[in-house]
Formats: sequence, structure tokens, C-alpha cells
Amino acid sequence: MSHALLIHVTGVLALALNVVALACTCERSLRLRSGVAGMAWALNNFLIGANVAAALSVVSAGRTATSAVTLGARRSRAIGFGVFAALTLSVGALTWAGWASLLMVAASLLSTYAVFHLTGRSLRWVMLAVSALWMFNAWSVGSWEQIAANVISAAASLYGACRVARA
Repeated sequence: MSHALLIHVTGVLALALNVVALACTCERSLRLRSGVAGMAWALNNFLIGANVAAALSVVSAGRTATSAVTLGARRSRAIGFGVFAALTLSVGALTWAGWASLLMVAASLLSTYAVFHLTGRSLRWVMLAVSALWMFNAWSVGSWEQIAANVISAAASLYGACRVARA
């Protein structure tokens, strides 16, 4: 498989996983599926040379999977939030690639807060804002899969918020 084809395959796979996760009404399922999508995004970002985004995507995958395990455990969630916020800031500092990195770190911190402290509509609204922040990375590396993913993930967040409101 060629390098370019592998980039596109990982991007499309991650996009599909994101959409399925964000459309879920089950909080645990949303988080677990988002964790798997995060690993696919990490690979996609690594393949296109976006190392800051790749590192933050690995942290994101671990964060969302951890948040699924700690649902309902208030103290564990607070500890998890602190650990992953510190890890996000550390990874951001270690992989710093200029001011554009700040948007990705901000998106990752916002997402960290959301998955540990929010549920339902508010979680999905924050994920909409996170998609907007990650759009800059997608645009700056010229990844049509990531651009599409951010647009579609934003739409899936809106759809998920509407579904959760009706449920």
C-alpha cells in the first residue's frame, strides 16, 4: 500500500469512527468509540507529518477511554481530568511547533474538560467547538480527510445533541 493511500485510508477510517461516536446517545459508547477514533487520527497525523497533532491525538485517545471507565466516579474523574490536563500541557510543550500548536493544545484541554465533566448536550456542544479549533490543523497540513472530519464531526455533534435532547 502506498504512503498516500495509507494516509487517506487512516483518515477515512478515523472520520467514520468519529461520526459513529458523536451520533451515539450512550455516554460510555461515545467515549470508547472516540478513543478508538483518536488512535486512528494519531496514525493519520503521524503519516502526514503533523507531530504535535499526532501526540495530542494519542493523549486524546487515552483520555476519552479513561473517561468512559470513570463515568459516575466523581473523584476518579477529577483525578483523571488533572492527570490528562497536565499530560496535554506537557505534550504541547514538548512538541511545540509555533503558535498554531496553541490552538491544538486549547482544543485538547477543552476536550479534556468536556469528557471528564460534561455529558449529554453540553458535551456535544463543546465537541462542536473542539472541531472548530482542530480545523486549523486540518487546513494547515492540507488534509482533506481532516477538513471533512471536522465539518462532519461538527454536524454529528449537532445531530447527537438533538438526539440526546429527545431521548
